[in-house]
Amino acid sequence: MQMQTQSNWDELTLGEALARSAQRFPQRLAIIDGDQRISFAQLDRRATALALGLRAQGIGRGDQVALWMTNCAAWVLCWIACARIGAVLVPINTRYKIDEVEYILKQSDARALILMDRYWDIEFLQMARQIVPELDGATPGALRSARLPELRSVIVWKDISAPGTTSLDSVVRAGEALMDKGEQLPPAHPGDAIIIVYTSGTTGHPKGAMHKHIVLRNVANVARVMHVEPGDVVLGHMPFYHVAGAITEVGLCLLLGCTLVPMPHWVADEALDIIERERVNIFGGIPTHFVDCIDAIRRRRRDTSSLKSAWIGGAPVTPDVALAAKEELQLDALQAVYGMTETTASTVFSEFDAPLEVLCENKGRPIGEFEVKVCNAETGTALPIGQTGEVWVRGHLVMMGYYKNPKATAEVITQDGWFRTGDLGVFDEQGYLKITGRLKDMFIVGGSNAYPAEIERILQSHPQVKQAVVVGAPDRRLGEVGMAFIQLHEGAPPDAAALTAFCRQRMADYKVPRRIVFTDEFPRTSTGKIQRFVLAERARAAVAAPKTAEASAT
Repeated sequence: MQMQTQSNWDELTLGEALARSAQRFPQRLAIIDGDQRISFAQLDRRATALALGLRAQGIGRGDQVALWMTNCAAWVLCWIACARIGAVLVPINTRYKIDEVEYILKQSDARALILMDRYWDIEFLQMARQIVPELDGATPGALRSARLPELRSVIVWKDISAPGTTSLDSVVRAGEALMDKGEQLPPAHPGDAIIIVYTSGTTGHPKGAMHKHIVLRNVANVARVMHVEPGDVVLGHMPFYHVAGAITEVGLCLLLGCTLVPMPHWVADEALDIIERERVNIFGGIPTHFVDCIDAIRRRRRDTSSLKSAWIGGAPVTPDVALAAKEELQLDALQAVYGMTETTASTVFSEFDAPLEVLCENKGRPIGEFEVKVCNAETGTALPIGQTGEVWVRGHLVMMGYYKNPKATAEVITQDGWFRTGDLGVFDEQGYLKITGRLKDMFIVGGSNAYPAEIERILQSHPQVKQAVVVGAPDRRLGEVGMAFIQLHEGAPPDAAALTAFCRQRMADYKVPRRIVFTDEFPRTSTGKIQRFVLAERARAAVAAPKTAEASAT
């Protein structure tokens, strides 16, 4: 496959990648978003216009721009525009609630917030007004917020008018007027950050992983191993606020000149309809997506013969799901992938033509010009083939660090550049890496990382909860879900439904524990530390056996 990009990845920027695709394929569709069909030439021009419009609002190099928006053409437009003026995109999970959003806006020093007014049954603008009550009386672009001192602008998508805000379309129009006057943008700096992706942390608060333009190098590696070619159609259903969506979907299309078909939310029947209608060639997802597609296509057949390759990761892949997905969806290749937010989503992949047993064992090989080792977690000494240890990664795919969190950065990136993944793995004699477990307590709910400390912190803010311990429990569809063991204050009534409602108001839905077990005491070591592994064993046993004492929170 001939790549259209230069070999010097240290100099290529996101904006240049789009400009090159627009030059090579000006009339090719870059994005199909419902009724919108946007060519590469149109996307390139609009991105420059928005960049100029944002700069006219006082947003420049080094500023953070928060983006609270579902998968759509506007999301892509905002990312490119920010990258072209040196601003850093801070995508926000569309399932986050007020407290979670406020924390990210404050911690990231966001200078602007671009958001939907509403979508699904979620009132995003209304939540923003609760976070920034000064918005109603503010002059657009000159906001002053007591809780968010760096925030100056709130921009609402489309051409929607709301007090204190500017519409995204008006910013684009202002930029187009500047373009017509001949105003141009200075070159972007390849070493600048272009995105901060927040991932939950064991401290109970999310951490912002910073990535720069060189993420495109890993995009090219993903394209190579998946046999992606210019002109392929890519299904954009993974959330763009996640590295998997941003890198393996948006980035893939900008770099190679592929057509992106964004999905604002996951519905398997709609995904299959899109695959048939738009002749989708490339997609990927967590096992949940494939289980859903298998069930949906068995209910009603679609023509998915256009599909070429798909990646699957984020949770263990069982042989029955892998085999059914490959056959039912008519895939030429289904490839296992392992990566993290901090390592640009993709570290190892199984090959395009790898035997099914490699996929079913969730194994892959490093896909690029970087280093991966399995080592002693304490010393960093590489272990021999066949021995299990912590997986460490070094090279271009590793994040720049956590935004404004040098302590957390130092805990995971060694002085000589190795990123400590916290995952356990083993290399075999064929060079395949297999992930065998996690050093950390994190569990993965349908591909989204959930950290006990964060959930426990919120649970323990409930006035009736004395202590909470959350562990992952197996789930057929989502891989894992949270199970909370709760110790109440004396005299408090055990009300699982009330605790679940409390959680749903304060955290993203995938973090909400699906089961709640009330307990008078926790298993502890002789020094008084709670034995999480004992509770994890109880959780697995409770799932395997008929429900008894635990209270269902589903």
